[in-house]
Amino acid sequence: MYFCRLQKVLGLDSLDEVLDTKLVNSKHIVQNVYNVNKQGIVTLEDKSKELPHWILSAMKCLANWPSCSDLKQPTYSGFERDVFKTIVDYFGQMKEPLLTFHFFDIFVSVLGLLQKPSKAVEALQISCLLLPPENRKRLQLLVRMMARISLNQDLPPLSESVRTRTLMVQAFSRCILCSKDEIDLDELLAAKLVSFLMDNYQEILSVPSALKSSIEDHVVHLQRVQIKYAGADSDATLPPPSFCHQISTDEFEYQRAAGSQEPLAALLEEIVMNKEISVKDKKKKLKQFQKSYPEVYRVRFPTPETEAMLFPEKAKQKPPILMWALKKPFQPFHRTRSFRM
Repeated sequence: MYFCRLQKVLGLDSLDEVLDTKLVNSKHIVQNVYNVNKQGIVTLEDKSKELPHWILSAMKCLANWPSCSDLKQPTYSGFERDVFKTIVDYFGQMKEPLLTFHFFDIFVSVLGLLQKPSKAVEALQISCLLLPPENRKRLQLLVRMMARISLNQDLPPLSESVRTRTLMVQAFSRCILCSKDEIDLDELLAAKLVSFLMDNYQEILSVPSALKSSIEDHVVHLQRVQIKYAGADSDATLPPPSFCHQISTDEFEYQRAAGSQEPLAALLEEIVMNKEISVKDKKKKLKQFQKSYPEVYRVRFPTPETEAMLFPEKAKQKPPILMWALKKPFQPFHRTRSFRM
């Protein structure tokens, strides 16, 4: 039921390419749905996994600036930048991103839906419920802080050269989404997803009522079928759950090429069309993309000729002095006698 809905929203024939369902913990989903406070933030059973109080205080300070209830009012210029750096350093030292390495592919697949915001929001709602509760809570608090800081006109600039919203994305994208290989292209993927998260965090990180009702119905159903009646085989086991219909190998291969790789194709096109980066950087990113996703790259550039068209060689013009020299034949130097008047 749960996976079928996610599969349908993503428009995939199978989740096998983007999600290993064996890594999904159903207890995490239940806790993320039901163990929440009035603000919809997850409450953790294991308090040792909570954010340190000093980090929470720092995040509240910037999110609610200039009302810093947990901290003393700033007494020096640049106080807010020091607080921000403290938060960035804390999240930057995490060994794994908040969306986890296991679920990297499922979140990347959502990028193909960003042109359809309502579907992208629903896909992220479902996907974020897969996270361990401590990850979901940290994500909720972090993205909420990022969004509030970006909209806070009273907060002094946190950078001299970068706009506040751009700074939020640059500072926290990697700690929210990145692959285990940590390739350069992850930054582009993460930036797009994090920007969308910031704009729609209230919907994405809340539990949709329809989904909650369907989960409740499913739990009630499981409780009913587990009742043992007199005379029933006590060793009988429930049939394994079937998530969705099976598809043929050909259909699966087609889906893998067309559906799950669509966001990567869009990313490649974005690199190709980007006129703000230098030719050197563009070639570097394209080479990295080709190494990481050769199949997608081959579709866009099937031959060396199509690739070469992206960087046409400019005709080299000979220096003007050389052209002038070719027009006039070489003449030997003749010594002349000077005359006095």
